[in-house]
Amino acid sequence: MANVKDNRRVHYTKAALRQSLISHLKKKPIDRITVKEICETADLNRGTFYAYYGSPAEMLGEIENSFYEDILSSVTAFRKAEDVVTIFTQALTAIKERYEFSEALFGEYGDITFLQQLLYVAKPTCLHHWAQLAPELSKAEMDDMYDFASYGCMRVIQMWIQGGAEREPNQVALFLNDICNNGILGKLKR
Repeated sequence: MANVKDNRRVHYTKAALRQSLISHLKKKPIDRITVKEICETADLNRGTFYAYYGSPAEMLGEIENSFYEDILSSVTAFRKAEDVVTIFTQALTAIKERYEFSEALFGEYGDITFLQQLLYVAKPTCLHHWAQLAPELSKAEMDDMYDFASYGCMRVIQMWIQGGAEREPNQVALFLNDICNNGILGKLKR
């Protein structure tokens, strides 16, 4: 019985620390957030923090890794389906389900490299699809196209989150897929 109680206590403590970090990450970059601030907001002592984490950056890294694994597991089943819209929809749904953390992570003081990492989940599927459509393109050209498209996607996703993630993930996924495949002129000519 003590083990269950201890597990609950650990879960509660880590959740309080995570919530505190997220609230501070909305106001300033990770390198300016102190252990003292996190602990004061969480109403925990610094020894408790150091029992689980070495630094705020380490804590953020652990949260990001867990978040990435959750998103990756939610899209893994669809990676081989060659359906980028489904991959985007699954990833955006996972992001929306963790909105408060996503808002901090992808906000002004968040970690843009994390969003880049997420977008590269769809890269193999996109490149395979594009290679079928335009076999004359070199791998370097397709990589450049993906980089160009993914940075635009990142900005759309950031603005979607900052706007409250009001549109449904599938709507955003369809828009991103359409822009990536047809470009701006393709969208305007309709």
